[in-house]
Amino acid sequence: MSSRLPICPWVIGNQRGAALIAALLAAALVTTLAAAMIFSQQLDIRRSGNILHGDQAYLYALGVEEWTALLLGRAEPGEEHEYLGQSIPPIMVEGGQVSGRMDDLQGRFNVNNLVLAPEEPREQVRLQFRRLLTGCGLDPELEQAVSDWLDADQEPRFPGGAEDGEYLRRNPPYRTADRPVGDPRELSLVYGLDNQDFQQCLLPLLSALPEHTPLNVGTASAPLLASLSDQLDPVDAERLVAERPPRGYQSLAEFIELPAMAGSGLSAEVAAGFLDVQSRYFMVQSEVVIGQSRIVLFSLLRRQGEEVRILRRNR
Repeated sequence: MSSRLPICPWVIGNQRGAALIAALLAAALVTTLAAAMIFSQQLDIRRSGNILHGDQAYLYALGVEEWTALLLGRAEPGEEHEYLGQSIPPIMVEGGQVSGRMDDLQGRFNVNNLVLAPEEPREQVRLQFRRLLTGCGLDPELEQAVSDWLDADQEPRFPGGAEDGEYLRRNPPYRTADRPVGDPRELSLVYGLDNQDFQQCLLPLLSALPEHTPLNVGTASAPLLASLSDQLDPVDAERLVAERPPRGYQSLAEFIELPAMAGSGLSAEVAAGFLDVQSRYFMVQSEVVIGQSRIVLFSLLRRQGEEVRILRRNR
């Protein structure tokens, strides 16, 4: 007689069910792993494509910068006016498009002139900046706070100056720059300038260049021209812009002798200290879109004769 016990049918059924569940779990695990691998692979492909497109866009932007530098280096006096303020229309390239713009930074007020200008024209520079502040609805005494931000000492000017003692009481505390700034947006940290009037009105009129630079009256906007004298009103300034020669002025005397400047009180001798009809500093904005990547490159160019140097790039 056999001693083996008979196997119940329900035991066999449970074993088959467990095997089926194990097989389903294994299939689900394999499917999940496969999906994760495919997703990771697609992510790597997308990431690699974005890196490739970003590098390609940056190289195109450098190409726009180099092309603009060549134009400036070859331009005769006055020819650069044909390029200034004009946007390069979008140019189709493989996988996207390229566009750009060049602006004359000496057609704006260089805030560093408040401390870098020689003694003689510095008073004219300060008065001009005060008129710009007034024209934008700001307190002209803020000129002293800006000058304190830029100068190297810790002696606040009276009555509108502010040095470290004022800024260290803020939350969070910080110190003055005590040096010329590299970007006019830094002035938003100056006591009294962190407001909408500064951002919308004054900031577009400013530049921050590394040396004293006269204002180019051949490219300056109407608000800047109106700030040259208390006797110049916005109507005179708009007329000066409307009647400006397409290629700028041949000399500063030509500008001073204009009928709209007759009552300004500016002589050629005084104007020669802080005004000019030529420029050395330019800003090139290059915008490139390749695939899903977009690059905007700001390049600061300095022209000296036929030589054009790239001083700074911001992405």
